[in-house]
Amino acid sequence: MSYIVKMPKLGLEMEQGTVLEWTVRQGDEVSEGEMIAEVESEKSIGEVEAREDGTLRRVYAEEGDAVPPGTPIGIFAAPDADIADLEAEAEAELEDDAETAESEGETAATKTAEASGAVAATPETAGGGGDDGSQTGDTGGSSDDVKASPRAQKRAEELGVDLTTVEGTGFDSAVTEDDVEAAADAAESEPAGEGDTEEVKASPRAQKRAEELGVDLTTVDGTGFEGAITESDVEAAAEAEPPVKRAERQRGGVEWLSAERPELDRYERVTATADPPAGEALFETMEAVRTAFEQRVTMTDVALVLASATLSEHAVMNGTFTESTHQVAEPQHIALVADINGSVSGVISDAANKSLTEIVDIRQSVDGESEPSHQATFTVTNAAETAGSGRLINPPAVAALEIDPTGERAVPGGNGVTIQPLVTASLTYDTRAIGAGEAQAFLDGFFERAARASELILGSYRGRE
Repeated sequence: MSYIVKMPKLGLEMEQGTVLEWTVRQGDEVSEGEMIAEVESEKSIGEVEAREDGTLRRVYAEEGDAVPPGTPIGIFAAPDADIADLEAEAEAELEDDAETAESEGETAATKTAEASGAVAATPETAGGGGDDGSQTGDTGGSSDDVKASPRAQKRAEELGVDLTTVEGTGFDSAVTEDDVEAAADAAESEPAGEGDTEEVKASPRAQKRAEELGVDLTTVDGTGFEGAITESDVEAAAEAEPPVKRAERQRGGVEWLSAERPELDRYERVTATADPPAGEALFETMEAVRTAFEQRVTMTDVALVLASATLSEHAVMNGTFTESTHQVAEPQHIALVADINGSVSGVISDAANKSLTEIVDIRQSVDGESEPSHQATFTVTNAAETAGSGRLINPPAVAALEIDPTGERAVPGGNGVTIQPLVTASLTYDTRAIGAGEAQAFLDGFFERAARASELILGSYRGRE
């Protein structure tokens, strides 16, 4: 099957993604599941994998190009497939995106000019200022002509960069955030005036990187213009310093976060309760599956199928955070926590493509003492099995989901009070990678799928195409 490769959406607030690297060249043949590109959003890094065996036939976004999510960045197809229709479709989308970007850039440039006190050219001022028709106005370029991404516009305001002086390297020569920062770096590296008494010359990006890495700029040798410190200088200095000791975690183990662990305050927890229809649907699905099939299907298995379906839409939850980088993973390697001690009963590799039967088999057969074959990118546990020991974390995975199906609620009715099951879900997440809104959106999506659990579980039992 031939298809257009598009910039993935790595988070709810993602505005643009940058192609960091094409890991295969145009014309290279790759296998299904092989990474073909690495992309970056404002907060995360993600991988684009081949959906099937084939060839990267076209590349529309070069390395370093920043485009909105959903923008065509390439075409993937069999070596001999006719891609003329796909090329026409992709190029039409790119043309529409360019027109939209140009319109947004003009609007933003106008607002920037107004905010700085500039006056837009009018017929009276553009043609000439005197009664004799002589030209007295500025003949230079107008900020209205600048095409710039929203992030570039915001960054220009932060750094005080005039967009009309920046050369764009983005799609259709649009100014990107990197272009703005490069312009700021160049301006920062210019010789200082006589009144400048600062001892350290460093670009804005170098200053920001130094703050992130805890590097003292006064100890860094600059290699930029006239000895100015660059971002690369800061990173080199950080690598030369002795590594910071970090708490080690046994492979395959997890931790329960409690009040006695204040040093892990970067983790937050959000909890939601299923509406009665969603809770009832979960238990009805459990009964139907156990009645129809001889296998011992548990609530953990059902929760994993629902979590996998939810991760497909909220991909930012499926990944790890290491070396100050949030790495979004495309395959879902979901760890199952079996008991109060936090032992992992198994890691369901590539869970999105596993049938319910395969999930049950893995859970039942994997020895909790053995090491998982894949590093977990997400974690699921059932509070009924772990006694609700606290907020579960599984570094370096950025999120862990805990399901508690043991609750009850009293519902008043015409004949008195009836007791209904109450299902609660809690998501513990790493705030360095995940926002509170993204965490809540994931739980909302989880319970939306719980309300149609039978449909999803039946499809998973039969196996996914």
